[in-house]
Amino acid sequence: MISTNSWCFQRVTYGFRRVSQSGISIAIVLIRMRNWFQSIYIVLVCVVLLFFVQACAPKSQEECGFVQNVYGERISWKGNLPVVMKLHESVPAEYYEAIVHAADVWNKAYGKTLITINKADVIHGPTVSMKDTENVIYFYPNWEANKTTEQARTSVYWLGDSIKEADIRINAKDFQYYDLALNNKGPSKINIQALVIHEMGHVLGLKHKDTDASVMATYLASQSDRVEIAQTDKKSLTCEY
Repeated sequence: MISTNSWCFQRVTYGFRRVSQSGISIAIVLIRMRNWFQSIYIVLVCVVLLFFVQACAPKSQEECGFVQNVYGERISWKGNLPVVMKLHESVPAEYYEAIVHAADVWNKAYGKTLITINKADVIHGPTVSMKDTENVIYFYPNWEANKTTEQARTSVYWLGDSIKEADIRINAKDFQYYDLALNNKGPSKINIQALVIHEMGHVLGLKHKDTDASVMATYLASQSDRVEIAQTDKKSLTCEY
């Protein structure tokens, strides 16, 4: 009897051990299945999120001669026109009218007021372009030593695809300028109106274009009176304004 009981005990014990091992195996399998389902769930969630992100992401646009943001959208002032630009005290008063005429060239070419110049509210203080919500034109008395061939520079700040601010800096250290109305043209001077027309194109969001007689050509030669908006520039504007 003892042997039988002992045998039964051993069988029961063995059976329990096998059941326990099977239970562990099943538990491991269940855990693995749970992990597998969690992985599948995470992947599905990521796919759905990616789908919605792509669906909601801005659509890339034809450039039309405009600077584009990381999504391929054209940047511009959208409906926030006209762009009001102010003059810093560093700008010589003798060039005020040339700058006003530069804005008028864009306005007349497009048949709409795109840019206005506020001559009455002159900006005083350091000759430093900064993000201050003001659109300002400066004459910089100092310029980087390694960029002496750069006649001017326009900084454009945008949020999404909408321009919020733009500043024009004119290199007054390495260049001299003239205005046809003042009859002060010289052999190595730059037409101030032509230069400002080009920079105002950047203010509107246009990038360089070295074809079709565009005023957005990268280089402006001395004594070049490039003061007429080309047909290609007008066409570019119609994409946004």
